[in-house]
Amino acid sequence: MINIPKGTKDMLPKDSYKWQKIRHAVECIAQKYNLKEISTPGFESTDLFVRSDGNSSDIVTKEMYTFLDKGDRSITLKPEGTAGVVRSYIENGLGNEILPCKLFYITPCYRYEKPQAGRLREHHQFGCEIFGANSLASDIETILIAYDFYKSFGIEPTIHINFLGCDECKDRYRENLKKFVEPYLKDMCDDCHRRYETNPLRMLDCKSEECKAILKDAPAVTDDLCPMCKSKFEDVKKMIQGFGIKYVCDSKLVRGLDYYTDLVFEFIDDDKVLGQNALGAGGRYNKLVESLGGKQTPVIGFGIGIERFLLYLESKGITIPDDSKIQVYVASSTENEHYVIKFVKSLRDKGFCVESDLMDRSLKSQFKYADKIHAQYVITIGDDEINEKKVSIKNMSTGEQEKIWESDLVEYLNKHVQ
Repeated sequence: MINIPKGTKDMLPKDSYKWQKIRHAVECIAQKYNLKEISTPGFESTDLFVRSDGNSSDIVTKEMYTFLDKGDRSITLKPEGTAGVVRSYIENGLGNEILPCKLFYITPCYRYEKPQAGRLREHHQFGCEIFGANSLASDIETILIAYDFYKSFGIEPTIHINFLGCDECKDRYRENLKKFVEPYLKDMCDDCHRRYETNPLRMLDCKSEECKAILKDAPAVTDDLCPMCKSKFEDVKKMIQGFGIKYVCDSKLVRGLDYYTDLVFEFIDDDKVLGQNALGAGGRYNKLVESLGGKQTPVIGFGIGIERFLLYLESKGITIPDDSKIQVYVASSTENEHYVIKFVKSLRDKGFCVESDLMDRSLKSQFKYADKIHAQYVITIGDDEINEKKVSIKNMSTGEQEKIWESDLVEYLNKHVQ
């Protein structure tokens, strides 16, 4: 037997309704906020992710699925959603249309990393990007889009926020951080040695316990923001607080991709039920479009892993109800199969969810099957019913049964089924 690849997962029929509910929640939020859907390929030129995600990011250095195609081109399976959307924004001239350009997507992503709870090599991501706006309103709206998604499932997470500042603030902070780290660099991991040279801020995201202990007392980027950046950050905090959203200022929050600037945020579960408690994250990347060959364009967005979110709901004991219902089961005791097939089709054409026997079961077994699939009503068709132009219909929850004219059936079902 050939088994599923490591780090991947089948979506089974018993769980498919959960994914439908996720998509429905996303589409409802998209309608409220006037977000338009975009879909990009599952693979792109490797250079797209190297240039956007950054040579110092773990995704580029450790986690990408990269290969040469038959034309000797370096191709990479999409590790995250933003880079492909930005490429499409530039290539298709979306910046020449009415701004802001507000987009959402649900897309598969691929990362070669050690599989663990909520972290798969193939996973799916709900993401949102808003192009062209660099305002407080666009910052808050992006946060609220993600927050409304969580609230639609009864969750109100804490948001951790940090502010990386403008170019001058970031340059000044890089030097301060390097000065702080330099005496301890010999005791830090190889990744931090590399990050010290390429992107010092990424050291703050290190998972090594030794490095975390050293960096615990490192200066915070928000301690030395310029007046304009400090004012922006204060405005964001006031607005978040004004909406009653719990927030924490996290000076170690830098995000794992090199393209982040300005505001960064993560949605956090305070109970830490999955070990790693981040439920989704995002921020601003105002230089990304320009770095990929487009015009200078501010962008803000977020990504939420769907498999991780479903696992989180399960671990919290939050059930997504399955609202799918079999309204009618048609049981037959006649050999006139053509009549039954046409009868079932006529009910489906009227919009009812209908099941019927495909297994040549006995009438008794058909009723047992109808009970197992929780059919609300069973309609029985035999030779007598066909000749009389009537049907026998049974309410499976009450056991009540009656015969009605076939011509009255649709009106009866419209009145009784849910």
